Amino acid sequence: MDRGVQIVIVGGGTAGWLSAAFLQNQLPHTLNRSVDITVVEAEDIPTVGVGEATIPSIRQTLAACGIEEHVFLKTCGATFKQGIEFINWRDDPKEKGANSYFHPFGDQITVAGQDATWQWLLLSPEQRAPYAELFSVQAEIARSGHSPKNFRDKPYDGALAYAYHLDAGKLAQFLKTLSKGRGAQHKVQKVVQIDRLGEDIDAIHLDNGERIEADLFIDCTGFAARLINSDEQNDFKSLSDTLFVDRAVVTRVENESLADVIGYTKSTAQSAGWIWDIALQDRRGVGHVYSSRYIDDDAAKAELAAYVNQPVDALESRMLKMRIGYHNKQWRGNCVAIGLSSGFLEPLESTGIYLIEMANWAMLEFVPRFLAGAQPQGSYNRILHNHYDNIADFLKLHYCLSNRRDTAFWRDNCDPKTIPQSLQDNLKSWNAAVPSVYDFNSTTQCFSATNYKFVLYGMGWKGDGSAGSAPNGHVGRMMEELAQRRSKLREFVLRDTVPNLAYFEALQKL
Repeated sequence: MDRGVQIVIVGGGTAGWLSAAFLQNQLPHTLNRSVDITVVEAEDIPTVGVGEATIPSIRQTLAACGIEEHVFLKTCGATFKQGIEFINWRDDPKEKGANSYFHPFGDQITVAGQDATWQWLLLSPEQRAPYAELFSVQAEIARSGHSPKNFRDKPYDGALAYAYHLDAGKLAQFLKTLSKGRGAQHKVQKVVQIDRLGEDIDAIHLDNGERIEADLFIDCTGFAARLINSDEQNDFKSLSDTLFVDRAVVTRVENESLADVIGYTKSTAQSAGWIWDIALQDRRGVGHVYSSRYIDDDAAKAELAAYVNQPVDALESRMLKMRIGYHNKQWRGNCVAIGLSSGFLEPLESTGIYLIEMANWAMLEFVPRFLAGAQPQGSYNRILHNHYDNIADFLKLHYCLSNRRDTAFWRDNCDPKTIPQSLQDNLKSWNAAVPSVYDFNSTTQCFSATNYKFVLYGMGWKGDGSAGSAPNGHVGRMMEELAQRRSKLREFVLRDTVPNLAYFEALQKL
């Protein structure tokens, strides 16, 4: 019988323990061999956890880990997330008043399989319903306090697409308990030496004198990237000239009751960044993500204190520094970087855990090839680069379409020199067209044409007016049918879902 595959994960947290749980549950079936996983972590290194929101892919990943949804929800204090409301991103509220739009999960509503965006664009601005309100019911459902599913629905299934808000610390502990219960070894030690043989890691040495070899090492050591860049020969692609935010100050606000739970993230623009606001079962997680080039730490904390309506000197908070970009070699020799050691992009669209997920799904395909003697690192790296670049373009879209010119932060975000060429090319195309699947070069990407449309038109994008001719009877009929289809979908969803409060009260009784 073949010996088990030895995988050593250095670093715990969400990245380390989610990788352990996923590979432990999936890789033996792919390899038809046993897999022995060891997680080495030092307890004195805190989990960063700059965000506690996810996107819908998390449901498939948790299912692949063999996790029951209700157990996860209850253990991790998780709630449902149906999208993001962007507040004061489009215009300066001091000049134009408060403004907002919604980026929902799920597909847009179509008419007989046709995208009615073309017809919507032919209407005058006064005739247009807000894009997300017409092409989706999710914003209305979320704001009304309804969950995306019924308590009796199958795990990870519901009437609408959804993700979760969760406590990252509780999630890591939950996954740790799960993985150790399934046989993962856990060594609470520090790595004091890394032996390299060219691109490969030969062994790691722990502070208790132990030397450990493995078939595959996974680097989850955070921004330190201690394994993937132990010799400082792994180039880092900085994206700080495109995405300016590099710090966060975070706090928490206790919920008075489950009635305070809302099923979407709020993102409120500030003078040099934005504030996230998410509701867990017992508290709200609130954080101000900002650029240290445009605002100092004290002023950023003051903006956060004003948002949560607390005196700045009484605000309990912690500060985080972020390195924006990614390593060129995500998989190098026999080492794969996952989590912050791989790279980091601001949590505006909740992609931190998503990138951990995608790394693990890709490894599920490529590790068997690697163990068979192939060299899949180039293909893996290309796929991860595409994930990062796709996300970076989408994040920049939120900034560069803003009409805000009230601070240098917003003015500089609209400077073409800070906009990736790939995004500039697409925006030029969309002057006279609608985002299409053909505008993107990969099927393995986070954000699609549908996502772009919700943000593009939510931000008030008008293009150059050449998308079509004047509206006619056909446009009116398409809009009427679209409204009818939306109304029917709304009825179905309201009939097949329950309020968040009812769902989580039922969950607490389990």
